[in-house]
Amino acid sequence: MPVPYREPENIRHQTQVDAPPAAYAAQLADRLEEIFGRGIHDLEGVVAALNESGPAPEGADAWTATVFEAEMIRLGP
Repeated sequence: MPVPYREPENIRHQTQVDAPPAAYAAQLADRLEEIFGRGIHDLEGVVAALNESGPAPEGADAWTATVFEAEMIRLGP
């Protein structure tokens, strides 16, 4: 007897509903992957790494914890 399973479903935060990410969002995502790959996981370390080699935050002069958190909310689901 086959094992029953739920059909897969697309959850909103897993699916790009509107348009592909803007170049800025894609660049930021790539940079964050690189930062996490270097073992940097704390907020202060991520912010420092972003300030070292970008991308620069939209609408701010530099990355801070507050700017980073606001940007993740803005770009999130």
